[in-house]
Amino acid sequence: MGLYAVFQRPQFITHKTSWCSKATLFWIFTLVLTVMTPLVVVYRSNGLWIREAEFREQADVRFKHQVLLIIDTSLGPVVWSTYPAFNSLMGNYLRIPLIKSHEVDKNNDGVQEGLDFTLTLPLANNELVYGTMLLLTFDYRLHHMCEVVLEGLGVVQHSSGVPVSAVYTWADLTLHQQRPLPYSGTHSLYNTSVLPLSASSAKDWKLHNILSNYWKRNLTTRLSNMYSSLQTGETDLFIIDLNLHYPEQNISYIPGFWFIIKWAWVQYLSVLVIFIYVFSVIKDWVFQNQIVSTWVDFPQNKQL
Repeated sequence: MGLYAVFQRPQFITHKTSWCSKATLFWIFTLVLTVMTPLVVVYRSNGLWIREAEFREQADVRFKHQVLLIIDTSLGPVVWSTYPAFNSLMGNYLRIPLIKSHEVDKNNDGVQEGLDFTLTLPLANNELVYGTMLLLTFDYRLHHMCEVVLEGLGVVQHSSGVPVSAVYTWADLTLHQQRPLPYSGTHSLYNTSVLPLSASSAKDWKLHNILSNYWKRNLTTRLSNMYSSLQTGETDLFIIDLNLHYPEQNISYIPGFWFIIKWAWVQYLSVLVIFIYVFSVIKDWVFQNQIVSTWVDFPQNKQL
């Protein structure tokens, strides 16, 4: 009657040596190379430690109903703001517009998706508009990875060589970072007023100072992906129609300790497996061919 295999198991051959021997030195050398070589390979391939990561979030944005308007006309500048301190300093340059604003929440999730803003300014006879600057302030918050609270600014600026009767603008209000955010805690350093609320002098309202101080912040909001259309001609009502979108965007941050270790371990382990296999083949060839001397212990055959 023929026989067939129903089960098989390997038999191990053991190589033994003393502590002070070439075989021990070779074993230590291969162990060090097995552990350290993957570390060097991973480190040299764009670094072992991840220094910056990103998360994606749609910010919680609220229009603060704070406005600063400056218009260049053929009869001189026209200004207005929601700040009484500013208006009291402007004298004859002050003119009050009609403003309509509406924040949009299309999916009713409590997070605003955008802002529809319309400003209508009456003009005097033979008064022509050649340039505009509109500043709007926003409450900007992030909650997902780290708590961020700041007052942001949106600036709309247009100029033309011919008289303009209306300006139509479409843009995204986005966050700009100069440095990554910390991964935890509340970041409220820039939750301060962009415009000088208590200023008592016209010098405090100089736009180049306001915008320069705002530009130096690590976190600022700005209008991007902007498209504009100008309606030219003479009119008795000047209109600024602004449509803003609050998009979801990538926010960079400095990851925490465990995130860095997890990322480094995955990279290291994936390369370590390869070198474990390579050095196991090398050690098998060295010990099997007695390149370094060892005592070989063969397993005894046992009858079942």
